[in-house]
Amino acid sequence: MNPHSDSLTGIEFRPAREHERLRFSVAEMRGFSGHFLPQEGELEYRKVDDPLHRTVCAFDGDEIVGTTLWEPYELTIPGGKSDFFGVTDVTVLPTHTRRGILREMMRRLLIEGRDAGYPIAGLWASESNIYGRFGFGISGETVFAKIDVRDARFRSTPEINGEVRFADIATMEKVAPVVWNRTAEKTIGMMLRTEADWNWIYDRRRIPGFGKRKAFCVVYREDTEPLGYATYRIEHKMEAMHSDNTVRVIELIASTTAAEAALWRFLLDIDLAGEVVHHHPRKSNLLWLLADPRKLSFEPYDSLWIRILDPIKALTGRTYSAAGEVVIKIEDEFCPWTQGNYALRVGSNGKATCEVTDQSPDVTLPVASLGAIYMGAHYLADLQRAGRVTEHKSGSVAQIDTMFPISGVHNFVPEF
Repeated sequence: MNPHSDSLTGIEFRPAREHERLRFSVAEMRGFSGHFLPQEGELEYRKVDDPLHRTVCAFDGDEIVGTTLWEPYELTIPGGKSDFFGVTDVTVLPTHTRRGILREMMRRLLIEGRDAGYPIAGLWASESNIYGRFGFGISGETVFAKIDVRDARFRSTPEINGEVRFADIATMEKVAPVVWNRTAEKTIGMMLRTEADWNWIYDRRRIPGFGKRKAFCVVYREDTEPLGYATYRIEHKMEAMHSDNTVRVIELIASTTAAEAALWRFLLDIDLAGEVVHHHPRKSNLLWLLADPRKLSFEPYDSLWIRILDPIKALTGRTYSAAGEVVIKIEDEFCPWTQGNYALRVGSNGKATCEVTDQSPDVTLPVASLGAIYMGAHYLADLQRAGRVTEHKSGSVAQIDTMFPISGVHNFVPEF
């Protein structure tokens, strides 16, 4: 059986067509163990938000049994931003698993990304044991944080010259994109959101009864300049007339340390609450603001997974923290066009050149390991100790770790 043929055990692979949109949505939700219950106007909204020509689906007869979709984004990376092939809506019906359907859909999808000129692809994984075999590496981490608000004092606070005020949706539609973009200019791992993204976030779908978000919104300003915002919900809990509510932070974005401190102080001081919970960046200022760091507990897990599609474009698209030269051998069975030896040369200005070379490699690593260090979330030495890197020239792994600095990668929630 040829896994690259147009049929895999009787399965046809192709994009879904517009008249198949309802079937696509039903299959997608069923693959995530849910039911698609469309409201009035929802499919029309999805027509704009999810163009079906960007799908690769598996068909068993007329039935869609597997779905994938990609979205075009820009992602902030060390030193700038990169075009980003965002993979989402990946499902296979439970009646059709273990047949190679997912593998074939992913192969075709990543070829589309390569042919479209994207240097990197990425996703948030619903199951963490799936995507490593397709060349994705964990390139960001997040934590599910809980803050006990009882006596959650700050040990020190940056000078705060502004104030926090509630905002309505019309205000947030104007303010949030400004704060987000300003924060993204200096923060690695943030998606540059489109107008459609903001419309989705602030419920401009115009669909009666669908996706209502009963959230509170606050903005931090200095004079009239917005420098941060937070959105949150209150989950009510009362026992014996005692309120012990949970403040669930949906998003907190701050372009300055003062804005971040002011917003956290506001959230921690909300009356009738016992805890604040948040999907939190792995690195933030909150731990160091709290007088008692044990008021903050967290459970770490993976967030963004990166897959290199074009090593030369990916490696020259970012900047580095130290000059140096290293030859990296990439192993990639799933997307063999990336395999080879690459000479990476970084100048004193942090800019790099990269080319395919016949030189002997200093290190050999699977493409997933390159994805894991690409954003600066992990040390290559840690992957080496786990057997995911082979060093041929002594000191090369340490040199790469000097060139690829560890940074505070922002991504903590799925953007697509």
